[in-house]
Amino acid sequence: MLKIIMFLQDISKFISNYRYEQATVESINTVKAAFLDFFGVTYRGANEDSPVIAFNTINEIFNKNDNLNLQASIIGKSGKKTGLLNAAFLNGISAHVLELDDGHRQAQAHLGAVIFPTALAISEAYGLGGKEFFEAVIVGYEVGILLGKLVNPRHRDNGFHTTGTIGTFVSGAVASKLLKLDETQILNALGLCGTQAAGLLESDHAGSMGKVLHVGKANYNGILSAFLARNGFTGAETIIEGSEGFLKTMVYNEEFNNDDYSFDSILEDVGTVKVRDIYFKKYPFCRHLHSSIDTALKLKISIGDEYTHIENVAVKTYDVAAEHDNFQPKNLEELKQSLPYAVAITLVMGEVDIDTLNKLIEYGLFENYSTVDKVNNIKNLVSKMIILKDEKLNDLYPSKRPSNVIIKLDDEFRNGVFQNITFIPKGDFENPYDLSELIDKFKDLNPEYNINNLVIIDELDNYSMTDVVGALNE
Repeated sequence: MLKIIMFLQDISKFISNYRYEQATVESINTVKAAFLDFFGVTYRGANEDSPVIAFNTINEIFNKNDNLNLQASIIGKSGKKTGLLNAAFLNGISAHVLELDDGHRQAQAHLGAVIFPTALAISEAYGLGGKEFFEAVIVGYEVGILLGKLVNPRHRDNGFHTTGTIGTFVSGAVASKLLKLDETQILNALGLCGTQAAGLLESDHAGSMGKVLHVGKANYNGILSAFLARNGFTGAETIIEGSEGFLKTMVYNEEFNNDDYSFDSILEDVGTVKVRDIYFKKYPFCRHLHSSIDTALKLKISIGDEYTHIENVAVKTYDVAAEHDNFQPKNLEELKQSLPYAVAITLVMGEVDIDTLNKLIEYGLFENYSTVDKVNNIKNLVSKMIILKDEKLNDLYPSKRPSNVIIKLDDEFRNGVFQNITFIPKGDFENPYDLSELIDKFKDLNPEYNINNLVIIDELDNYSMTDVVGALNE
């Protein structure tokens, strides 16, 4: 068992020893871009139904009178502060609710929605500086990518939402770094994170608010674990590989034998920070749908507004994406997971944003009847669409997320067949957004926000995070 225990020990040692000076310029710039993206998405997301419900519930539970000394800001609610645990919980929900937060392809997790709420809550409450904030954020991305790649795709295929499960470890790592825990305390914190790691994809695919709850709870439980460990509470150091641990119960089931399992290749990656590999999202849909949206956008250039002449649409893609085949979404949460509607909306409306989705819903997208032509055209396209699992495309997953869209037109409009394919959606490292595009995304989400406030992010390492949050969250 000695070799196995070394796994969490090595991760704990990395968390404890990592320093700002080790970060590359590329990593720092990526973190700044990710923080800007997180803040814009979260600031807008704070007004959605689930964060508002969560905020009111926290107020109700704590009788609208939180007298804790360690307080942190609720993003998007100027002047509002609460205990750091609740702030991280609420900001995590707001960060994930729009389906526009960053992620990592192989780790299959939305990491920024866990990392930044945890880092901001503790950094603001304790008045920590930007350099300490950077250290913790980079550590969080490192641990999240490492553990996400360790458990996926099997963990996800077993029905677990990695952002909630692995996200709990990520939050615990970030909190442990900022609280300056020693290696033993970090080991205990991660052990406690593992026994609280939760999140089932049924919450997602059933179109409920449970998916965003996973993110809030990952932040809450990760911070709680770090504080408990600091005060001497112990956690299982074998929580990953033990006979009743994470890998056995939530990844490999009966196939896992810790005597045969080797962490050697995984441990070689500890400390080789890959924060640059995260992706940024433009469309408020599940990431598995983005390649299909990108492909549909390419086809719309040829078809224009002649979508009424489409006879049928075939979407060939990898298995996980094809399983998002909900042809009758009943609410916004389900819509964001519907591949048929994502493609149909793109072909009719062009590039899609959250305001467009809200307007379509207002005009009757979920109703049996609508007086708006574009809504009826979208529904008509969905009825002409088939979603196909493609074995060759599936073989490319998860290193790529390919989608091939094929459109057949009627004889009034060239009677032709148009098709295109996207292998890696826009926003990934190999197909990146530049900073100006992320700023445009921020402005589109928050048109009333004073964009000049964002200048402080470029000098983040020279300020107290209390001052940074105060300047940003006006």
